[in-house]
Amino acid sequence: MSEETKKQSEPTEKQLKHWKQEKELIPVMIRMYCHGNHGTKGKEVCEKCRDLTEYAEFRLDKCPFKVDKKFCSFCKIHCYKPEYKDQIKAVMKYSGPRMITTHPVFAISHVIQMLKYKKQ
Repeated sequence: MSEETKKQSEPTEKQLKHWKQEKELIPVMIRMYCHGNHGTKGKEVCEKCRDLTEYAEFRLDKCPFKVDKKFCSFCKIHCYKPEYKDQIKAVMKYSGPRMITTHPVFAISHVIQMLKYKKQ
């Protein structure tokens, strides 16, 4: 395969923007949840939340929809194991509304995308 063909098939930074953003924010949301529900402080998280963070990062790395990625909740393929799916839902339910104070641009963008998705 020529170098030019390789470059054409590799996703651009713009195409990976949402995937990278989600990869950065998932640990933040899990940490926020852990602090509020398990009493941890600073960058510390409990073992269960550390396991969930590692699993979420692993699933994001394996995501077949990295290019122009939408939120996992929009996806037709749910790749999380049931126990992790329940945990991440609890994290989202707790941390989502609190993101408006720590990551307001992301939170507002997420709400707008969710509204657009639901109109379809």
